[in-house]
Amino acid sequence: MNNWYKRLQDWTLQWANTKWGMWALFICAFSDASFLGLPTPLLFMALALLNITKAYRFALSGILGTVAGALAGYSIGHFAWLNANGDFTGVAQFLLKNIPGFSEAGYAKIQILYENWDFWILFIAAALPIPFKIFSISSGVFDINIILFGLATLISQGLKFYLLAFLTIRMGPEVKKLFAFNWKPIAIILTACIAIAIVIIKVL
Repeated sequence: MNNWYKRLQDWTLQWANTKWGMWALFICAFSDASFLGLPTPLLFMALALLNITKAYRFALSGILGTVAGALAGYSIGHFAWLNANGDFTGVAQFLLKNIPGFSEAGYAKIQILYENWDFWILFIAAALPIPFKIFSISSGVFDINIILFGLATLISQGLKFYLLAFLTIRMGPEVKKLFAFNWKPIAIILTACIAIAIVIIKVL
């Protein structure tokens, strides 16, 4: 990981100890969903653990920031990602070359996912270890219906944040142990279950 990017992540987490934490979370979530991946879940957990009574308020801030950022990412993809010839614009090339999480290979994988799942992939995105900004920009590139995109983002990301808030309230400081646990197998199983549910919905 680039040194500047690691320093930016560390600096972002420092806002958890300030009165501007909720605004910092909104901005972090906005950035994470649009163009620059930041540790939004970690910042949310830090804020929620410092003040458990406001956990659901922090969740709402994270959701609003994510949805706003996702719409901004959608706009980047729709208006500024490809030129009239279908080639990457200067904006796209800059992000691909300089921002961690962006790559042509990753973009190609997302394109395949959209071809197979259409906007339904957005419901799985919250459980995948892939930066959401790639999904939001790709949705604009592939001209996914913006209303469906917004609803899918709101539902999937809303469930994620409120689940984190619920865990924080129920478990308190014990929730810190979740970060030391290997969640990869569980994430894979959860994603598979969601995918199966979506297949059933599409078939019906």
